[in-house]
Amino acid sequence: MSEPTPQGSSKPVNFIRSHASRFLKFGAVGLLGVGVNMAGYALWHEVFGVEDYLARVFAIEIAVLHNFAWNYFWTWKDRGRNYSNYFGRLLRYHGSTFFASFLIPLGVGWAVDRAMGDYPFANYISHLSGIAVGMMVNYLISDLWVFRVRKSREIG
Repeated sequence: MSEPTPQGSSKPVNFIRSHASRFLKFGAVGLLGVGVNMAGYALWHEVFGVEDYLARVFAIEIAVLHNFAWNYFWTWKDRGRNYSNYFGRLLRYHGSTFFASFLIPLGVGWAVDRAMGDYPFANYISHLSGIAVGMMVNYLISDLWVFRVRKSREIG
């Protein structure tokens, strides 16, 4: 258990308080992204007949680009919103979320899909499970690296 800070609150409580508003914005963006992701998946898989896991990859990519734009211009707008750092942050976001938005959802989705077997809608439930697990990792990567405040002039 962590020691209370001089103000009487524990470090985890202070962390949560300091990140609550931003995390709620991140969650709202993520929720919109889930809709984009699921609609993209349904479109690619059900309408265009793309193989299941390839449709997931396409859907995830569309959601990643959607979420970056919202996070850049809204969630972390206080951390330097200008076009000189837009593409650099986009590259960092894309690279860092490869783990949180591709590998985790695909890996968790695969595991849940296998565990559920032929259960109705197992593919959608497993896909949604992977998205949920990746959310926390994605927030931490975004806050600590992609959108961090730089002490010197940001390049790219």
